[in-house]
Amino acid sequence: MRAHERLLLSVGSDKFTDEFKKILLELDIPLKEFSEISDIPYSTLYKVINEKDFRISTLKKIVNTIKTLEKGDDLEDKIAVIAARPSLNKISTKKIDINGKNYLLKEYPANTLEECIVSAIHAEREGVKAIVCAPIVSTSIEKVVRVPVAVIIAEKNSFLEALEIVVSKI
Repeated sequence: MRAHERLLLSVGSDKFTDEFKKILLELDIPLKEFSEISDIPYSTLYKVINEKDFRISTLKKIVNTIKTLEKGDDLEDKIAVIAARPSLNKISTKKIDINGKNYLLKEYPANTLEECIVSAIHAEREGVKAIVCAPIVSTSIEKVVRVPVAVIIAEKNSFLEALEIVVSKI
């Protein structure tokens, strides 16, 4: 389910502000930047985040802005990176250029084999073009998804090498 759809489903419930905050985190966009993109005053968005009443016109602008930001995500091919949170924290960029093509990196934190498999299935459903993961889970993941899988070997530049390998398989 798309972010703007989740937000609309939460309208009228106590979960609206939580869902809006979650979507801002997923889109990796601070409230101030969202304010500038949406042409909604920061003070109005601050009220929305703090569970104050707001106009329907504000809701429309929020939803339309989220739709626009989601479309921007769809323009680039996505590569899933499934790893433990400490490893994901070392990734310094969300976008990478390989062989002249831009890719959006989508992080999927996982600490167990089961979480890795579930994350791989979610990633494939979300339309990623490939998956990068640890060698210990790669064989299991390859059995449940239809996208290319590459492994991260813990060496210098291993992450970039894994991305180049998986891009060559796309």
